[in-house]
This record gives sequence, C-alpha cells and structure tokens, in this order.
Amino acid sequence: MPAKPTYKSAGIFAEALKPWQSAMQFNPMYKPQVEQFWNVQEKLLDEAEVFARHWFERRHEAARTALDAARTFASDGPGAPVSVAEAFAEWQRHSADRIAEDGQEWLGMMSRCARYMSDTEADAVEESIGEAVKMTKNATKTTQSDPV
Repeated sequence: MPAKPTYKSAGIFAEALKPWQSAMQFNPMYKPQVEQFWNVQEKLLDEAEVFARHWFERRHEAARTALDAARTFASDGPGAPVSVAEAFAEWQRHSADRIAEDGQEWLGMMSRCARYMSDTEADAVEESIGEAVKMTKNATKTTQSDPV
C-alpha cells in the first residue's frame, strides 16, 4: 500500500512566512492605487488588443497583395518587365503605407495609455492622501480626547 502524502513541507513554508504576515497585510491607504493599477492594466490590454487586431489585418493585406504581385510576375513573365516592375512598385508602395499606419497607430496607442495612466494616477494619489488623513485622525483620536 502506498504511503499517504504528507504536507509537512507546506506547513513548514507557511510557518516560515508568519513573521512576514503583519508586514504584508493590506494597508487600506493603498486601495485607490491598487485599484488604479488594475484599471490601467485593463485599459492597456484593451488598447493593445485593438492595435494587434489592426496590425494583423495589415499583415494579412500585405500577404494578399504580395500574392497578387507574385501572380502578376508569374503570368506576365520575363517578356513584360514593365508590368512586373509596376506590380512590384504597387505592392511596395502599399507596404510603406501599412508600415506608416503601424507607426501612427502605435504612437496613438502609447499616448492614450500614457494619458490614461497619468490622469488616473493623480486621482489615486489624491484618494490615498485622503485615506491617510482619515487613518491618522482615527489613530490619534481616543475616547478620552473629547472635551468635557
């Protein structure tokens, strides 16, 4: 009969972390900044998803137009160098346009993300300061501090 698994190592690990427990307890003062962090993460992911979707659409378009150009090369052959050069130039021009769109969309995404982070960070810091003031007042107030 196989021996039962022991969870001794898990218990030892939990025991080793006990001194850290009080230091790692969540401080309510950080709540606004934690929420802001995860809200920003969600926004950044949304922005990155839109950028990636458009980027892949442009790459698919590049592949389709490259195939069209290759078909022109193959069908016109060496006997029609002008049409081959025109097909290649057309594909190259559209590729440059796609690369420019990539750059414009990337810069737009980065500026929107930076603006969102800075706008929400200011609000989170203000809320944290308010929470710190409230915690300080509660910590310094005692039942005997009220005048009689």
